[in-house]
Amino acid sequence: MYSIGNLIFNGTMVVATLWIVNRYLGIFSKKRQNFLSIGIWVLFAIFQAYVQMNSGIASIWTTIVSIVLVILISLLGYADRGKKSVLEVCSLYVVWLIIEIMISFCVNILPLEEIHSNMAGNVISKIVMIIGVYVFSIIWKKTDNNLIPAKYYVGLLFVPIGSIYIAVNEFYSINDIKEVFPSVITFSILLLFNIIILEIYSKISENFIMEKEKAVYTQQMNIMAINTEEQKKVMENFHREKHDWINELIVLKNEIEYENKAAVLQNIDRIIQNCQSGEIVSDTGNKCIDALINTKYATAKEKGIEFILKIFIPEELPINQCDIGIVLGNALDNAIEATEKSKSSAKKIEIAMGIKKEALILVVKNPLAGSLKKDKDGKLLSTKEDSKKHGYGINSIIRVARKYNGDVIIEDEEGQFVITVTMNLENF
Repeated sequence: MYSIGNLIFNGTMVVATLWIVNRYLGIFSKKRQNFLSIGIWVLFAIFQAYVQMNSGIASIWTTIVSIVLVILISLLGYADRGKKSVLEVCSLYVVWLIIEIMISFCVNILPLEEIHSNMAGNVISKIVMIIGVYVFSIIWKKTDNNLIPAKYYVGLLFVPIGSIYIAVNEFYSINDIKEVFPSVITFSILLLFNIIILEIYSKISENFIMEKEKAVYTQQMNIMAINTEEQKKVMENFHREKHDWINELIVLKNEIEYENKAAVLQNIDRIIQNCQSGEIVSDTGNKCIDALINTKYATAKEKGIEFILKIFIPEELPINQCDIGIVLGNALDNAIEATEKSKSSAKKIEIAMGIKKEALILVVKNPLAGSLKKDKDGKLLSTKEDSKKHGYGINSIIRVARKYNGDVIIEDEEGQFVITVTMNLENF
């Protein structure tokens, strides 16, 4: 009975080790499948089984062999790996060794038999490494997980803490050899339970992030639809005015033929006035930015909002046009909406854009409707009634800025909402 329990326990320890290594390497690069990598994984699993069957205590030689095998796994089984693989793997095993030494020291203080102390140290060190690698992966990929409240991650820590307590308590309850088998099964279940819970939680987190991204994508599609409708309206007005101009030119021609100078001058003045009322406010030469600003201005003008521009940019920018659309479009949409709601008598939006030290700087100022609300982490909160379904515009701007190694600063400047977006152009 004991040998079967020992076999189950050793197998579980091997699975835990493989999970730790796989999860750790996956933090830095994407996994790729090939025969060589599969072969190294199998060889690593066999070697770990051999170590476990020999009391599971790592020596200097078994540690060196493990490091070499994991380096080979990293080089052959993960994309874009190089010299840094050696440093990453060595760092893992240094931390692992320190944890095992510390846990071994603590366990040896407890009044347990030597065999039980070794087993307890093995189980607890694996649990600590499992949760440690998982927490490290969350911290490393913080930008991908910042939509998930931190309290859920804190709550997750109770799983390994409870498992360690159960493991220590179970060791104390072993009085004779007959009780070893069920205890070993308990330890194996505890380890697998931690791994399964973390894997399930990871999938739930990924689905949560995907839902958020889906909501952002839906909102961006709605914004594009609105922009398209606005551009369509502008073009319809242009074609209608073009048709009217043809008729007016016919009338002017007739007036000239009859030498009716006063009527001709009156009609020409009216046409000039109409053209000025539909003026283009942005003419930088950059078609994407001009189209966005002029389209948004047509909407803003209907609401009595004035645009003040200070734009000095080249005709071509090394930035994806969709990214420009997301940043400038969201910033202007938010500014127009806030200005319309504000009680300020001066309904105007200031837009400044230029290149400074190989970076594109965009500053949009508008009257502040209410006050800025931020959470404890300093993130801007939506002031709309259903805040959970809004606020993605700012998040989209931040996401694009980070893509270009830039930043977004939001300030309240003497009753004005000011958003400053920086996008570095050096590497693009």
